[in-house]
Amino acid sequence: MLAQKNMKFVALLSLLLLAGALFAVPAHAQTTGSFDKSANYLSAALAFAGSAIAAGWAISKAGSAGLAGSAERPEIRTTAIIISALGEALAIYGIVVALLILGKA
Repeated sequence: MLAQKNMKFVALLSLLLLAGALFAVPAHAQTTGSFDKSANYLSAALAFAGSAIAAGWAISKAGSAGLAGSAERPEIRTTAIIISALGEALAIYGIVVALLILGKA
C-alpha cells in the first residue's frame, strides 16, 4: 500500500515537472531565439522521465513478486534479483538516450 502511494507521488511530481518544462520552453525560445535547443532539452527530459517512471514501476512489481516467491522457495532468490535488475536497465537506457539527445545540441 505504501509503495502505491509513493508511486502516485512520483508520478504526480513527474507530471508537474513536465508541465513546468512545457511552459518554460516557449519563454526560453523567445529570449534566445533558439527553439531547437529547447526542444532537445525537453526531449531529453521526457526520455529520462519516462524511463525512470517505467523502471520504478517494473522494479516495484518484480521486486515484490520476487520477495514473495523467495519467501516460499528460497532457491529462486537469484532469479528474482536478476529480473529486478532487468527492470533497472530501463532507467539506464533512458539516461543513455537522454545523453545522446543532448549530445546533438
